[in-house]
Order: sequence, then C-alpha cells, then structure tokens
Amino acid sequence: GARFILIKRYDSSSEWYVWDSERGIVAGNDPYLLINSSAAEVTNTDYVDPLNAGFTVTSSASSTVNVSSGTYIFLAIA
Repeated sequence: GARFILIKRYDSSSEWYVWDSERGIVAGNDPYLLINSSAAEVTNTDYVDPLNAGFTVTSSASSTVNVSSGTYIFLAIA
C-alpha cells in the first residue's frame, strides 16, 4: 500500500493534504498535515484508507479531497 499520499483539488481553492506511514495510514482515523498551512496536524478524520495496491479516498472525506465533480492531483508512493 501507499506510504506517502499527497492530494490537492485543483479546480477549486484547496489545501495540500499529506498522509504518511510515520503518522499512520490505517482503516480508521489517519493523521494528516496541510503543507501550505501552519495549522497543527489533524488526527480525528478518516479521509484515506490503505489498500494492498495503494489507497482509497473514503466517502466521509471533505470536498477538498473527494467530490464526484472535482478534479484532483495526487502523488502516492509505496
């Protein structure tokens, strides 16, 4: 599965979201950072889940990470 995930919505104003295996990418709450912000790490959301061949964005993710009409750029490293 993915050990590093970077996601940004680019058809609308959005932050750069980062998850990594040091903070934990698990089925459940996954800590993330907003790399273009000085905000603290967020630890109480479940926006991504690991898969054997990568990751999936959960249906509970915000529209800045997952909406059917949105356009996103992402980088995932195993």
